[in-house]
Amino acid sequence: MNDDTQLLRRYAEEGFEPAFSELVSRHIDLVYSAALRQVAGDTHLAQDVTQTVFADLARKARTISSRQVLTGWLYQATRFAAAKAVRTERRRLNREREAVVMQEPSTGTDANWEQLSPVLDEAVARLGAKDCDAVLLRYFERKELRAVSGALGTSEEAARKRVGRALEKLRRYLTGRGVTLPAAALATALTGSAVQSAPAALAGTISAAVFAGAATAAAGSTFSLLNLMSMTKLKAGLLSAAVVVGAGTPVVVQQRSSRGCVRRTRNFENNRCN
Repeated sequence: MNDDTQLLRRYAEEGFEPAFSELVSRHIDLVYSAALRQVAGDTHLAQDVTQTVFADLARKARTISSRQVLTGWLYQATRFAAAKAVRTERRRLNREREAVVMQEPSTGTDANWEQLSPVLDEAVARLGAKDCDAVLLRYFERKELRAVSGALGTSEEAARKRVGRALEKLRRYLTGRGVTLPAAALATALTGSAVQSAPAALAGTISAAVFAGAATAAAGSTFSLLNLMSMTKLKAGLLSAAVVVGAGTPVVVQQRSSRGCVRRTRNFENNRCN
């Protein structure tokens, strides 16, 4: 039988699948068992980790050194893959729990909301711009941290920290106003009650009013433009007439002057003859 290095090299160089299948058969128990321990006995997650490890082995077959013991490489790869899978699964579960809280607010928040509602907007207004945005996105608009981080232009971890700090600032200010709530209760109250559904027809009414106002404004602008154009044409006509009259005035004066000269000449000649 070939050793692990020979089988791996044959698969890497020739794409010989039976060689890789043999490697899987040899080491799958080791990988699965290590994965199962590190994912706290979650058999489905352990299977996913095992599949990830052997997929990585196939992808990196050419780069694994012939001097490296494959068993050791597989064990380390399993540890890394399992740790990553646990983190991913934990984040998924947290998101699911948060979604449940957002969609089904606890009835126990009613009393908290009665205290919180009168001073909430003043408290939010005390936050800095970025903290305010973080609180509004996370708890008022009920966005996941990934969406919050995208809106704020930061990493998901940075967004999580900013939301936490902003919530704590908000809680401290509210405490000073006599509203004493733990951070978790405050977050739940905000998520469940800060934003209420508007009447169903209101959005359509507002849109119709805005569009009608825009049309009226446009019509008014058109009317003003037409008036301006009419006035401009009238002024241009008057100016042209004035130019014509002005241009004709010297001719009339000259004609009247010429007639006067003729009459004076005739009178002079008649007087001389007499």
